[in-house]
Amino acid sequence: MRKCLFVGLWAACAAGAVLYAQEPAALLRQMPEASVVRRLPPLEPVFPHGETIPPGVPSPQENLPPADSTGTEPNDPLAEILPPEELIAPPVVKIWEGSVELGLDGAEGNTQAFNLKFGVDAKRKTDRNVFTLDLDYRKKTDRARETANRAFLDWRYEWLLQDSPWTCFTHGTVDYDEFQAFDVRVTTDIGLGYQFIETDRTTFAGRVGSGFSREIGGPDDNYVPEAVFGLDYERKLTNRQKLTMKIDYMPDVTEFNDFRLHTRAGWEMLIDRQMNLSLKLSVLDRYDGTPNGAKPNDLDYTAVLLWKF
Repeated sequence: MRKCLFVGLWAACAAGAVLYAQEPAALLRQMPEASVVRRLPPLEPVFPHGETIPPGVPSPQENLPPADSTGTEPNDPLAEILPPEELIAPPVVKIWEGSVELGLDGAEGNTQAFNLKFGVDAKRKTDRNVFTLDLDYRKKTDRARETANRAFLDWRYEWLLQDSPWTCFTHGTVDYDEFQAFDVRVTTDIGLGYQFIETDRTTFAGRVGSGFSREIGGPDDNYVPEAVFGLDYERKLTNRQKLTMKIDYMPDVTEFNDFRLHTRAGWEMLIDRQMNLSLKLSVLDRYDGTPNGAKPNDLDYTAVLLWKF
C-alpha cells in the first residue's frame, strides 16, 4: 500500500515539473482558438436620464484633448496653480485721501504774539461721485489781545456723468469771523460743472450755478440770491511739487456790484515720502462788496507742515 502511494506522488510531481518546464508559447497553443472567445459588445455612452447619444454626434471620449508628452492634460488645473510666493492679491481701491496741516509761531518778551493755523482737507472719489471737505481755522494774538479768530468750512458734492465731462454739484460754506459785522455767514448753491482738462498731471474745471447766502447776526440778516462762477486748477510740476488754485465769484443777482470773491492758491513740496510730510505755502484772499463798516478785503498767507493720509 505504501509503495503504491509513493509511486502516485512521484508521478504527480513529474507531471508538474513537465508543465512548468514548457515554454509560454506552448501554453498559449493549448488555449482555445480566438474564434471561440466571446467578447462583450461595446458600451454606448448614456446620458444622465438614460437616453443614448444620437447617431452622428461625437462621444465625450472623442472630444477629449490629446495628452502631452508628460501624460498630463493640457488644461489640467493643477498645472496652472502658482506657488504661494507668486500669488498676488488684487489691488485695493483707495477712495479716501486727505491731509492735515498745522502751523504755529509766537513771541514772548518785549513783543507778545501767538499765531495758530490748523486745517483739514478730505476727498472721497468713486466712479459715480466726488465729495470734498475743507476746514480752515486761524487765530492770532498780539500783546494778549486777539487780532484774528476765524473758521471757514467748505464742502462740495458732485455727481459724475458717465463718459461725459459734465457734472452736477451741490455746495455750501460756513464762515465764522469775530472781526466781521456778522456772527456766521452760511451759503448754499447748486449747478453744473465741466472738466476742461483731466490728465495725470493737470486738471482744470469750471462751474456755474445759483444759490443764496445769509449773514446771521449782521445788519443784513436776510437771504440774498446769488449766482456762482468758479474755476479749479491743479498742476503736478514734479513727483514732489504741486500747484493748486481755486477762484469763486458770487455776485448778488439783484445788484451785480455787490459781490464776494474768494481766491486761494497753494504750492506743496514733499519733504519726507515715508512719513508723507510736505511743506505748504498758501495764500487766501477774501473780498466782500458789502463789508458793513469793516475792511472789504482780508488776505491770509501761511507756511505750514502738511501730513497726507
